[in-house]
Formats: sequence, structure tokens, C-alpha cells
Amino acid sequence: MKLAIFGATGATGLELVRQAVERGHAVTAFVRNPAPLADSGDGLTIITGDIYDKAAVARCLQGQDAVVCALGARDLRKTTIRRDGTVNIINGMKQAAVNRLIVVSAMGIGESWHTLSLFNKLFFATLLRHSRTDHEAQETAVKASSLDWTIVRPSGLMDTPGTGVYSVGENIRAKTSKIPRADVADLILNELAEGALIHKTVTITN
Repeated sequence: MKLAIFGATGATGLELVRQAVERGHAVTAFVRNPAPLADSGDGLTIITGDIYDKAAVARCLQGQDAVVCALGARDLRKTTIRRDGTVNIINGMKQAAVNRLIVVSAMGIGESWHTLSLFNKLFFATLLRHSRTDHEAQETAVKASSLDWTIVRPSGLMDTPGTGVYSVGENIRAKTSKIPRADVADLILNELAEGALIHKTVTITN
């Protein structure tokens, strides 16, 4: 499969690239700084560009079979990178006639808010309020598109080895609010092959 990954140098994006290349996909990573991908091996094409550059995003999407969006911000300041970047991706996909999109969001967004513990609600409402607003706008744009989309909402992301054992469902509750990024990547790549979650928004947790 020809797969474009946006946000490929973030912690989750790097794991997605690694696993996708291992599975034999032809991966195109759209990044601002290619340095973190220097040792990713064969099967990877790197396109350097800015997610706010609509023309550059559209060029990256030509000839792709599917797209994974793992955009994020590296600090807690107000940002619209998820919303604006995803809108540019959606528009570029339509121009390139690419229909399959998987977006990494977060547990607690949208209707999954009620699945959070009181502590995590307070955390989202204060420290992560800008991130939450951006994620909400991103999900709205994805659901309004005519694409074959899936939204994946991980619980607390961890840089630990994958387990291959996790729970996936709509608005499920987390036992410990932790999930390895490797398991999130595993779910996404499995879903690209199976297509069982099209037009669904699912939580992944341990």
C-alpha cells in the first residue's frame, strides 16, 4: 500500500513509520524536519514541507492509497495545527482522489468526554484546554468530509513496547488510561488492511 503519513516525526508518527515500513508499505512521510527519520531504511520517501502549505500537501498526496494524520503540537500553547493541517489534507485528498483517512485524536474528545475520570477532566480543562479545542475542531472537519475516515482516540500515550493486546471501541472506558504508541500504530495499520472501522470514532486503551 502507498501510505502518506503526516506528523511523521512526532513520537506516534515515528512508530507508525517504523511499523508501516516493516510491513512492506511504501511510506511517504511529510515533515518539516527530516532528521528524525534518517535511519528509517528502505521503503520510505521523505517530503519536506509545511503543513500550512496547501500546494505542498496536495503534491504529497498524489498517487497515495491511504493517509494517516498524526499531527500534534510540541507545547501547550494555543494552536490550530491539527484543524488547519487536517483541512489541508482533506482538500488535498479530494484533489488526488484518495479516499481513506485515519486520524489520531485523543480520548476525552467529543462524546468520549464522559469516559474520563474526574482527574483527567480537570487535566483536559486546564493544562490541555488548547489541545482539546484543536482536537475538537479537527474531528469536526474529518466527520464533515466525504472521505472514508476513521478517528482513533488513544488513552494516555506511552513510549513503552507494544503489547498487541488492547481494547478498541466507541466510548469505552480506560482501566489505567495508558496505551503504548506501538499498539496505536498496530491498530491503525491493521485497520488500513481490514477496513472494519470506516466512519467510526473509536477509543484504544489497555
